[in-house]
Amino acid sequence: MGQTASTITTPASDQQAPWHACGALHVAVYGTLRAGGVNDIARLQPGIVRTGVTLLTGTLHDLGWYPGLSLDGTQSVLAEVYPLNDALEQAMDGIEGIWPQDFGEYAKRILEVKVALPDGDEQSLRVLFYEALPAIVQGTPVIDASDWLAWYRGTGREHPNSPFQLKTGMDQS
Repeated sequence: MGQTASTITTPASDQQAPWHACGALHVAVYGTLRAGGVNDIARLQPGIVRTGVTLLTGTLHDLGWYPGLSLDGTQSVLAEVYPLNDALEQAMDGIEGIWPQDFGEYAKRILEVKVALPDGDEQSLRVLFYEALPAIVQGTPVIDASDWLAWYRGTGREHPNSPFQLKTGMDQS
């Protein structure tokens, strides 16, 4: 399980286009969008079924009530993989500050990863992934854990608000 290829990006002019043209038919989530997180992906797309799990390689950063993962390290970070469609991608872009507004925290990347499927098999998939930009993670604490959600729950911190409200204005109920 884990990444098997380097990051693939499209030209900046394609940032607003759906990433399906690049072959990303799944998305990998490692933070608040994971099942049971404050922004559980099922809130964005009710009935979504997890494809499997993978380990992303990078450095996991503590950004307060949400994490940032940069691809510049050697740490293994648990991510859940879900099917991707245009509506889900647009909603996630709003949460991550990419569309329609640009908060400059994340960049969209495509990774080739091995995904552990529920039946025990593995499959290589191209996944959309939101990487924390260097300016956002510079000087932030590194989280020495592979499972951000379990780590965060262990800190006793509470989420002040959901990105649904902060960045998209969506009600999280």
